Amino acid sequence: MPRELTRGVGQIGGLSITADGKRLVLWRANSQPEVFLTEIDPGTRRFKQPRRFTLDQNGNVASAWTPDSTAVLFVSNRNGTWKLFRQAIDQVTPEVLVEGRRIFLPRLGPDGKHILYETFHNPEDPAQGANIMQVPLQGGSPRVVLQMPSMSNIQCAQSPSKLCLFNTLEGSTLHLFSFNPEDGTTQEFAVIPGKDEPGWNLSPDGSHLVLTLSSHARKVTFMSVDDKSTHQVDLDPWLPHSGDWAADSKSVFMASHSANGAPVILGVEPNGAHRVLLEGDRAIQYWWVIPSPDGRYGALEAVTGENNVWMIENF
Repeated sequence: MPRELTRGVGQIGGLSITADGKRLVLWRANSQPEVFLTEIDPGTRRFKQPRRFTLDQNGNVASAWTPDSTAVLFVSNRNGTWKLFRQAIDQVTPEVLVEGRRIFLPRLGPDGKHILYETFHNPEDPAQGANIMQVPLQGGSPRVVLQMPSMSNIQCAQSPSKLCLFNTLEGSTLHLFSFNPEDGTTQEFAVIPGKDEPGWNLSPDGSHLVLTLSSHARKVTFMSVDDKSTHQVDLDPWLPHSGDWAADSKSVFMASHSANGAPVILGVEPNGAHRVLLEGDRAIQYWWVIPSPDGRYGALEAVTGENNVWMIENF
């Protein structure tokens, strides 16, 4: 008859038992995406030492700020399902904005008064489609904006621009569409061949995109929204993972790793100039930095955790 020997947060593996059967050794790993808050030095533009912002042990994924730069919008599975939260930068406890299942990627709408986010019918099968939802920033009932199969990223520029984009993937080809959050109408914006898992990010002023078209290329591509012209920037020896525009739309914050494996955030300008803005410990993995609209703070998404060996005796 099976019986439970131990339980806890995380994953268990590496089971090994002594010959006399009295001791069992195992490892327990618990790694989760968490949100850190960092100040951006107004003079050097470098990031100051980040502090932990989400304090629980569950997954927390931030992707937007409120327009007044006082709170971060993120999703978390801390209550068993992925819900949409808002947490002020001077608070330790968030408030739930939207209950539901499979909520992901909150973004600020172009009017600054609504939040857009995605819900997936089946996260294991993106072809079944996802909904873009809209909810008032101050709370209320969500409504469906549109539905599309194989959709991933969504993002809007900020006023006075009204540009909102989402993408679908066909193989490794990126199909970008503009959409109207009010009536859900869409229009093809661009078709961009890529490799692996191509990614993109729209500047806050709606003038440019930054694209990572291959997970193995030490380059990024900048695209003009007006005429769709592109140019590449060489970041060798850095291998960029993702990029988010600074609040002033003049540079991009890109996650990468140094030669010794330490995570870094690069500041990359469209003219090719780039430098390290933050370097972390090798035990942490940086995903991205979302800047506050006033440019004073960054919501740093990082994977942290611990891996420990445990021994059970006389079980």
